[in-house]
Amino acid sequence: MRAEFANSTACRFAATMDGSFDLKRPVGCSLLLLAVLMLGVPVLVFASRQNQAASEAAQHANIDLHTVTTGDVTVAVTALGQVDADVSANLSVASAGRVAEVLAQPGDIVRAGDVIAHLENDTQQIGVEQARLGLEMAQVRRDDLLAGPDSGQIAVAQANIDAARGSYRSAAGAVNPDDLRAAELGYQQALAAVENAQHARATAPGGQPEERYALLDAQVGAASFQAEIARLRVESLRRGGGAQAGAAAARVDQAEAELERLLAGPAQSQIDSADAAIAQASAALDRAQTALDNTLVTAPIEGVITALNLEVGQLIAPGVPVGMITDVTPLRVLVNVDEIDVRQLHEGMAASITFDALENVTVPATVERIALVGVEQGGIVSYPVTLRLDEGVDSRIRVGMTADASLITDTRTGVLFVPNRYIRLDRQRGTAFVNVVNAAGELEEIEITLGLQGDDVSEVVAGLQAGDVIAVELGGDSLAIFGGG
Repeated sequence: MRAEFANSTACRFAATMDGSFDLKRPVGCSLLLLAVLMLGVPVLVFASRQNQAASEAAQHANIDLHTVTTGDVTVAVTALGQVDADVSANLSVASAGRVAEVLAQPGDIVRAGDVIAHLENDTQQIGVEQARLGLEMAQVRRDDLLAGPDSGQIAVAQANIDAARGSYRSAAGAVNPDDLRAAELGYQQALAAVENAQHARATAPGGQPEERYALLDAQVGAASFQAEIARLRVESLRRGGGAQAGAAAARVDQAEAELERLLAGPAQSQIDSADAAIAQASAALDRAQTALDNTLVTAPIEGVITALNLEVGQLIAPGVPVGMITDVTPLRVLVNVDEIDVRQLHEGMAASITFDALENVTVPATVERIALVGVEQGGIVSYPVTLRLDEGVDSRIRVGMTADASLITDTRTGVLFVPNRYIRLDRQRGTAFVNVVNAAGELEEIEITLGLQGDDVSEVVAGLQAGDVIAVELGGDSLAIFGGG
C-alpha cells in the first residue's frame, strides 16, 4: 500500500509502509532535489558532531585525572584526644584580709613569684622597712668595729688622756705625775725583789751552814721592808691631792685604757656580739617579710592565668583558692590508642596534631610517654599516650581543645606515589590496578605493585612512572574511552 503527496512544483514523494520514501521524478524535479541535498547534508553533519562533543563533555565531567609524581608516603596511627597542660596550680593567700589591688587578669602570662593581687598591708610594709633599717644599722656597727679606730677617734682618746692628766695635776697640787709614776715603778721593782729573795730561800740546797739560811731569811726580810717603803711612798704621793687627786688618777687610768683598747682592735667577744646582733636583726626582717608575703597573692609557677576570682574590697580567707595558673610550655595532648596499634609506637617518634576548633592548623608533636597499663572501656582496651607539642605552636591552642593525632609509624621519601582513590584493589588475588590514559587518549586498566600504603596515598613500586596520567570515575558504572580516536 502506498500514499502519494504532491506540491506546487509537481515533485512527488511516495511514503511506503516501511517508512522509506520513493521519489517520483517529473520534469524539473531533479534540480530541486539536488539543491535540497546540498543544503541539508552539512547541517546534518554539524548536528552529529555537536551531539558527540556534548556526549564527551558529559563523560569528562565524571572523570578525575591525576599526574603521577614523586613525594613522601607516610603511615600513621590515628587517635582522638584532648589538649592538656603539664602543670596547674591554685592561687590563694596565706592570711585573711580585704583585697586592696588586683594586678593581673585571666589570660595574662606570669612568672613564678609575680604578685597577682594583694590585701591591705600598710602595717606589714612599715614593719618590713623598720626591720630592714635595724639590720642595716647592725651591719654598719659590725663593719665599724672591724675597721678599727680612725684618726679622729684616736685624737679624741688622746685628748681625753690629756684632760684627765690635767685634772689630776690640779687635784694633786705639788705632786708631779712623773714622781708618782716613778714611785709606782719603784714599788713594782721592790715587789719583784721580794719574789726573787723568796725564790732563793725556797730553792737553797740542803746541808748548808746555819748562817747561810739565816742570811737568806734576812734578805727576804730586807726586800719586804723596801717594798713596804715603796708602797708607802706611792700612797703618800697619791694622798698628796686628797680624794679628788685619787679620782683624777683613776680617770687618767681609764682614758689610757680606752686608748689602748682602740689601738688593740676589737676583742673576739665584741665581734661575736656584733654577729649576734646581725643574726637577730636578720631574723626580725624575715618575720616581717613573711607577714607581708602572707598578704600577697603570688604565682607559684610560670604560666597563664586561666581563672581569677578576685575583686577590690573583697574579703578572702587564708588557703581558699581564688584562681588558677596553668603551665602551657609545653602543651601536651593526651590520646588513647587501641591495643592493636600501640605496639607500633615508641617514645620519641614524630606525630602531627590537628584541632577541631582551628581550621587548617597542623602542629608537629613528639610521642613523650606510652602508658604501661591499658584502660578498658566498653570492652575495648586502649593505652593512654602523651604527645608533647613542639615549641612555638599556634598561640590560639587552648587547654581542653579536642585534638586529632596522627602518629607516624613509617615514612618513605622521594618515592613514586598515587592517591588511594585512584587505586582498585583485588583483595582475593592481592593485586592492585589503576586506569591510565594511553597514547590513543583511551583509559586502560593496568596492574601496579604497591609498596608502603598510607591512609591517603600509597607508594608505587612497579607499573607506573612519573608523568603518567591516571583517572578515576566520579560517577557511572564504568570508565569508557576518554577522548576521541
